[in-house]
Amino acid sequence: FYSPMVILATAALVVVQGVAALRLRAPLPALAPRTALRAGAVSLSDPPPEPVLVSSPTPGAEPVPVGEGDAVLCKDQASQAWWRATVRQTRGDQLLVHYMGCDDAWDEWFDASSPDICAVDAQEAARGAFQSEEAELELEGMGDEEILEAYRAQKWANNARWQLATFAQAQLGEWKGSCVAYEPSGPPGEVPKWVAGPSLPSAGAVAVERDGEVAWRDAPPDKAYDTSRTLTPASFDRQRGCACVGNGYSFTAGSGEQGEDAGADGALLFELGVREEGRRVRVKFVYAAAAEGDLSLERVLVAREAESGGGGGGGGGAEEDLPPGSGLYDPPPGDRTRYCSLYCDGGITLVFPASLGRDEPGFVSVDWTAGGMRYQLDRKFARLERRGGSLELT
Repeated sequence: FYSPMVILATAALVVVQGVAALRLRAPLPALAPRTALRAGAVSLSDPPPEPVLVSSPTPGAEPVPVGEGDAVLCKDQASQAWWRATVRQTRGDQLLVHYMGCDDAWDEWFDASSPDICAVDAQEAARGAFQSEEAELELEGMGDEEILEAYRAQKWANNARWQLATFAQAQLGEWKGSCVAYEPSGPPGEVPKWVAGPSLPSAGAVAVERDGEVAWRDAPPDKAYDTSRTLTPASFDRQRGCACVGNGYSFTAGSGEQGEDAGADGALLFELGVREEGRRVRVKFVYAAAAEGDLSLERVLVAREAESGGGGGGGGGAEEDLPPGSGLYDPPPGDRTRYCSLYCDGGITLVFPASLGRDEPGFVSVDWTAGGMRYQLDRKFARLERRGGSLELT
């Protein structure tokens, strides 16, 4: 079930310091929406009928009545995830539900007897969902500047919740595949050549642990580059290192440790990932502190994975028998004197700085041809650090 901020059009989605924007691009297939409320199906001004009976949240218990305004859980067939909604209207044995935090276009009718809808227990209903509606601000006694700042903070918080929900529904499931590590070779001071190591097993998983918390589990061949963490809306704050747009995401972390904070040695890890149906590509760029405060790329890890049981074509993820990538579809502007291009099997192209000063702007990019689709994911930054920057998906 797609967020209303997923544009059903020909477009490139952009997260600039956590804010979604839109840039028009060459034609791409539109995403198929869920069944939307059809005009004329029912008049929302009709008097609300009697409540209807739906499944209880307690297994084996009797059905419970729900009516207009009551909270329910609805199962999305695409992601197999349950989402919070409210009953907007009932008609006979049918309910019109409104997904919390989403546009009215995604309202959907359910049969009360459907196994894909159930009531929400009182304790759960009292808690806010991470895709919930905006809360009303308490503005009494505030000056103009304070009111403006309060609204800004609320919008940032809502955007962070949206990114978490987008990430969860795009990456949900268990993934298995292979990972290849590339290391630099060549004389110091020259643009290095990148030598591939052996293909080793790789795995990961994404699960919604509880309301507002998403578990990210990473199992790379080298535990030093494990990015496992528990994600919350705060993880996608504009001053943190996580961002998500559409089916692409980016993490930043300190190399050699788990968690979101950079290591004491000044090392830095960028991870970029993009999914296409039951396959995905994940790339980790591992930078280490070099002379005079610069950062030097010491390793690139490319993981190709398929969703377990998702028909992704086995454990390889991306089609490794396809020819290498053919470059970037839309190269970002700027000086690329110290940049490298790496053309990997399976239609993958990587572009990244081999070394960079901490105060220099730059980017790392992943271009992936996935069957009939092609994606370019760019992580741009004003300076090479964990915080800030932007994520763009074409």
